[in-house]
Amino acid sequence: MGDERLDEIDPTTGRVIGVMGRAEAHAEGRWHQVFHCLVVNPARRSVILQRRAATKRAFPSLLDFSATGHLEAGESALDGRRELAEELGLVVDGDDLIPLGTRLLMDDRGEGTNRELVHVFLVCDERRLEDYQCDPAELDGVVEIGITALLEILDDHTVTRAAVECTSERLAEVQIGRKDLVVGENGYWVVLATMADRLVEGRRPLAI
Repeated sequence: MGDERLDEIDPTTGRVIGVMGRAEAHAEGRWHQVFHCLVVNPARRSVILQRRAATKRAFPSLLDFSATGHLEAGESALDGRRELAEELGLVVDGDDLIPLGTRLLMDDRGEGTNRELVHVFLVCDERRLEDYQCDPAELDGVVEIGITALLEILDDHTVTRAAVECTSERLAEVQIGRKDLVVGENGYWVVLATMADRLVEGRRPLAI
């Protein structure tokens, strides 16, 4: 990975105020920008989650949004779509991304102290689960789960629901519960899943 160069930002304005290394950003808890995208399959009323690689420093083996990553120095929010290509082999145009807005997230349970301005998007894609091309350095697989089932899991932490997981070895049905998702602000997951539900229902506007 190396020490990527990131823009330091003012969280109240989103204005770039400097440039720093990724390690420095996390060690000192300085604000930087990241990209989150949830892939929605309207035909199957489902979403795609990534299974983070077991070798990842932050949240190994847990399920996360379809594509996530840091925006490097000088990149715009739309440049974050390279994460979809790198992690899932999904190439999209900027116009394909459905912007939901930005959100400030803070935690210290992953890679040091994270203070992030998150640019959040949805994107529609109806390919088969096994047609995603996972980067093995980043992902151990991908999971497709119905939006209603995901919302039920988020509403009741004791609930598990059926999903389909594709790894390098097989396609199989699995049971997913809240413990399988990246630890974080539960309300954020609920908002994204709700916006995915609104999208497949054809209801607008969409925003976080």
